[in-house]
Amino acid sequence: MRHTRKVTKIRFGRKDGLLTAFIEKSELNQLDPFVLWDHFSASEVIHSTGLDYHGHSGVDALSYPVIGKMRHHDSAGCHTTLASGDLQIMTAGSGIIHKDIMTPNNGQVESFSLWTALPAGQKEMTKPESCYFHAQDLPIIEEHDSTTKVIVGTYQAHSSPAHCSVPLTYLDIMLAPFGVWFYTPDTEQTSGFVFIRSGSIYVAGSQLFSRQMATLEKAALPIEVRTGKVGAQFFVVLGKPLHQPFYASPSSIHSSQENLSKAEQNILQLMATRK
Repeated sequence: MRHTRKVTKIRFGRKDGLLTAFIEKSELNQLDPFVLWDHFSASEVIHSTGLDYHGHSGVDALSYPVIGKMRHHDSAGCHTTLASGDLQIMTAGSGIIHKDIMTPNNGQVESFSLWTALPAGQKEMTKPESCYFHAQDLPIIEEHDSTTKVIVGTYQAHSSPAHCSVPLTYLDIMLAPFGVWFYTPDTEQTSGFVFIRSGSIYVAGSQLFSRQMATLEKAALPIEVRTGKVGAQFFVVLGKPLHQPFYASPSSIHSSQENLSKAEQNILQLMATRK
């Protein structure tokens, strides 16, 4: 039997309206560099839904809509519409404000948000910027019983054009019934998790079900995922830990209270320009 990463914790998330959050602020060091994984989902939606302008700092914020369209506007000058399967990476840096509005498809909306902290020092206080990537530019690798989309990082020598401030891998995988998916990541990407969007999977003997998040052990080991009589769609997210302090507000993460305070003042000033 191959020596692969085990599951250390199964998370069910904390639901608040249409949003389910899977990383609590008290748990930031457990998944370093990942500080947020949110699942936004709703059905029977008639009108567009989302959040008006609000601010963030100290993070890379990755938005990935899977049902419906997302209109994104931010103070760095990015105004775009993401179709299902597109990717938006917003480096919040010293402070940015934005709004995201989801337009339903046949009454449904669904999207995922992933945040990583930024490296301590100048990078976490960098000038904010946004990048947008079309779904057709993100590689898709067809194998015997799986299809893997490379959102960020590299899989089977195929690399995404998207890059983040922290080395990471973000994969969207569909696995057929009685299938096996095996991946050997970069040895420095020891932190990570698996999220099951639909179906059921087995990771090193642990069975996981739809809308569960499984924290993986911190190790430089491969990952093996198996399915039984039901196939699955799931995400694998891995990254290189930053090993730095985390000072958090509801909307920002920094390595020092000083940088957090400076960035929050920047956000307040940006919000004042919207009034």
